[in-house]
Amino acid sequence: MYLAKLEIFGFKSFAQKTTIGFSEGVTSIVGPNGCGKTNIVDAIRWCLGEQKSSALRSDKMENVIFNGTTNRKPMGMAEVSLTIENTKGILPTEYTDITITRRIFRSGESEYLLNKNLCRLKDIVNLFMDTGIGANAYSVIELKMVETILSNKAEERRTMFEEAAGVNKYKLRRRLALRKLDEVKIDLTRVNDIVSEVSKKVSSLERQAKKADRYNNLSTTLREKELDLAEREMCLFSIQTVEANKLREENQQIKNQLESNITKSTDELDSFKNNLTGAESKLKQKRDEVADYTEKAYNVKNIISISNERINSLLANTDRYNKELDELKIQLEETTKNIKSKKLEIEETREKNRLKQVEQQLIVKKAKEYKDHLDEKREKLKTHSDVTVTKLKQLSDQENLLFNTQHALNDKNEEITGLNNKILQLTNDVAKTVGFIENLTVERDSVAKKLEEAESNYTKKLIEKEELESGLNKLRESELELKALINGLEDKIIFVQNLVDNLEGVSKGTKFLFENNDWADNEIALLANVGNTDENYRLAVEAALRNNLNNILLFSLNDLKEGIKYLKENDLGRASFYLLNKDNADNKKFSEKIINFFSNGRRKNIENSDGFISWTSPLINTDKRWSRFFDKILKQFAVVNNLETAVQLSLKHPGFSFTTLSGDYADSSGIIESGAPPKVDDSLFGKKQLIDELKDKLPEKKKELEDLSLKIKMQEEKINQIDLRLLSEEGKMLVNDLANIEKQVAQFEFEKSKADDEIENTHTIIKELAASANKIDNKRTELSAKLEKLYEEQSEDDLLKMRLEKEFNKYEEEHNSIISKINALNLELERYLGEIKSLENSVNQAENNTKTINNTISKRKVDIQSASDEISTIKITAEEKELEYGKLENKKEELRKDEIEIESDYNKLKEEITALEKEQRKYINDKESVLDSIRDADIKLNEIKIKKENLIEQIDENYSITIEQKLFDDLDSFNFTEVRGDVHNLKVKIRNLGPINLLAYSEFEEERSRMEFLIKQRDDLVASEKDIVKTIDEINHTAQSQFLETFNSIRENFIKVFRILFDPGDEVDLQLE
Repeated sequence: MYLAKLEIFGFKSFAQKTTIGFSEGVTSIVGPNGCGKTNIVDAIRWCLGEQKSSALRSDKMENVIFNGTTNRKPMGMAEVSLTIENTKGILPTEYTDITITRRIFRSGESEYLLNKNLCRLKDIVNLFMDTGIGANAYSVIELKMVETILSNKAEERRTMFEEAAGVNKYKLRRRLALRKLDEVKIDLTRVNDIVSEVSKKVSSLERQAKKADRYNNLSTTLREKELDLAEREMCLFSIQTVEANKLREENQQIKNQLESNITKSTDELDSFKNNLTGAESKLKQKRDEVADYTEKAYNVKNIISISNERINSLLANTDRYNKELDELKIQLEETTKNIKSKKLEIEETREKNRLKQVEQQLIVKKAKEYKDHLDEKREKLKTHSDVTVTKLKQLSDQENLLFNTQHALNDKNEEITGLNNKILQLTNDVAKTVGFIENLTVERDSVAKKLEEAESNYTKKLIEKEELESGLNKLRESELELKALINGLEDKIIFVQNLVDNLEGVSKGTKFLFENNDWADNEIALLANVGNTDENYRLAVEAALRNNLNNILLFSLNDLKEGIKYLKENDLGRASFYLLNKDNADNKKFSEKIINFFSNGRRKNIENSDGFISWTSPLINTDKRWSRFFDKILKQFAVVNNLETAVQLSLKHPGFSFTTLSGDYADSSGIIESGAPPKVDDSLFGKKQLIDELKDKLPEKKKELEDLSLKIKMQEEKINQIDLRLLSEEGKMLVNDLANIEKQVAQFEFEKSKADDEIENTHTIIKELAASANKIDNKRTELSAKLEKLYEEQSEDDLLKMRLEKEFNKYEEEHNSIISKINALNLELERYLGEIKSLENSVNQAENNTKTINNTISKRKVDIQSASDEISTIKITAEEKELEYGKLENKKEELRKDEIEIESDYNKLKEEITALEKEQRKYINDKESVLDSIRDADIKLNEIKIKKENLIEQIDENYSITIEQKLFDDLDSFNFTEVRGDVHNLKVKIRNLGPINLLAYSEFEEERSRMEFLIKQRDDLVASEKDIVKTIDEINHTAQSQFLETFNSIRENFIKVFRILFDPGDEVDLQLE
């Protein structure tokens, strides 16, 4: 499969249709910068489905269309066609030539064509998936993609590896499968909601149909009983009417006599009440006078108390004001003294400041005089220094010339001495070189032997390291497999735990009972969750327990009643219970013991049969408290080797049931269940124990993973300990040593020959140097005489310079001293000014405090005088109120005595009136009793009349029948209460039935059919969900295996290539994070 042809029309710079053919081999497209070479790569990438405009170097996708020039209009469409030869059948199609076309219009619309037929982008992507061809694949490569290969980003490198491994199709399938799984879960949730809703409706319609049936039966019975009761009640009402009229006439006569007695007692009572009213008026008047004087006395007493408290408060304030005055006077005296003291300090400081200013002016004048002298001395010193510098330069030139001459002479002498030494040294070197050549020859033989041993050791270690790396790769593969197994175990634990927590597969009623278990006083459990068995027997045990797995295990009959009551009251559907009978074997009847005896004999016959494996009950692993449930349920169940044996034994031994290891079932009634064995994950029995087993297994696998990781670490340490680089370096060093030795031997031989020639040349040079040294010595003598004369002149100049510098330094020190004094005086003047300002601020603040203290003293004196005046006024008022309080108390006592006399007369009249009222009340009570009896009779007559009318109306309304008046001889013995109770109970039962839907039967059948259809759909969705999960697991496993295989291949090749390109001892590796 290779690219055969590329056709471009209207794409970027290709305004005209351009066809580029690609023959076998390499095709190069050459051109200057900006001619559109990169646009060809963009066209191929765009045709293969590139969706990012930035990858095509455009702001938006429409910009890839030719935009026009000054001489050419823009185009409205761009089209690129790519022709690929599929001669080897790599692409999944029967065509040998495949042409992919992509178009885009200015409107933004796009088209994809496959062999000139419209298709989707998805079709093109699927066609080239895992072929290495794609918009972002490395079949179309540009500069930035090379940078990606060399990038340090693990994500980009992993993407490249996944493309090489060809797992993109698995990733796409996994993504689609996950999307499908989400859709199935959503559909399953929706179907479950609909099933739940329809289930409620079916349950409701079923109850309504049953209610309609009960309603018909109760209505018939009620009609018979209610009509008979109505006729008897009509007869009874007639008899009760006659008796009530007679009793009413007797009570009317008694009422008339009582009314006469009440009128007489009322007249007497009115007379006494008039007298009582006068006495009550006098008593009230007197009490008001007593209360008035009591209130006045209280008010006066209160004023006296307030006056005393005010006097005490004023006295306390006066004491406090006096103390405050004393303190203020002391404070005023101290402040005045402080002001005087501060003012004296200000005057003294000002005087000091004035004297310092005078002293400053004198010192400044003196400093100016010294500065003028100092400038004069500095000028003289500068002039002398310039003359001295000129003479020093002449002296220095003569010294340098003499030094150079002497140095030249010394050099000639030293050179002659050196040459003589050199001749001696060369002679010694020649002798040493001969010895070195002999020693190096011996050392060369030794290094050659060591090099041979090092190369052998390197080869051995290289083989050992490759073997260790191969073992490490296997350990890492095992580690990845173990990690995948651990992840699978953890996912399975979560999955099974969710099944147990959500009670999957049980009825709605059972779920509600377990979610709200307050109804049970004792422990409850689901049979499927309390036991377990060996994996070999799981299918056999579950087949035996198939009808009991969702049973709720109970120990108490009361719990059973409460559970059923809870389901009925909350309309929660149905649930299966299993109640254990607590009767012991000793309490069994004799007949049961005989049956068990014969049953044991039959059990022994079954045990001796061919194909028998075990009784089912012993295969259950459970707690002791639950074992009795399994013993009772599985008492007549046995496990056999195959279905044929199960059928034969079920026919031969009635009353027993048989299951096989593959989950088949057979019993004596002819029921046989068989087929494909269920999956282990679909098993309902032993889920909790399965979780425990998985949780127990998980730490073991994690421990294995830790051990394996430790082995990998140890293996890596062993590999790291084999330092091929060090061995290689040792070999290189030995090679270098050998080469160096051979080079040294050649060098020494060369040096020996060179030294002989050099000795002869040196003797000639010594003779020439001796003649030159004599000439230089004569010139040195002349220069020494001139230099002595210059030294004498330099000494005289130095003495004059020292005298001038001494005078200059003296004037400079005195001038600096004067400047320091001026600076000190300036600082002191500033300090005096600061002190003056601070003292003035203190004086101003003290004067303000003095004013404040004087104002406070004046105010306190006024307060003391005001308090004294107020105390005098309050004392006078208090004495007046004391006299007034005594008079009011005396008057109150006189009025109190008059009140007591009037109250005594009032009480006597009240006692007489009470006696008369008691007598009158007796008459009235008797009259009321008689009136009650009359009213009761009237009410009874009215009730009888209403009851008759209601009864007639009720019967007519309910049954459209008019009641006839009949006589009954058994009215006295007839139990009206019991019959009314029966009628009432029937009505209550009918009323409790609620609204009756007589069409419930037809609606029930219709909704039940709908629910069965929906349940079938839900089961299909559940099966689909499991299939998708299984598919995802298979995709994950296949993709992981394929990726690891490719990764290991790339890793091995990478290590080999690296060692070829670099030193064999250098280390490199690829690792998965």
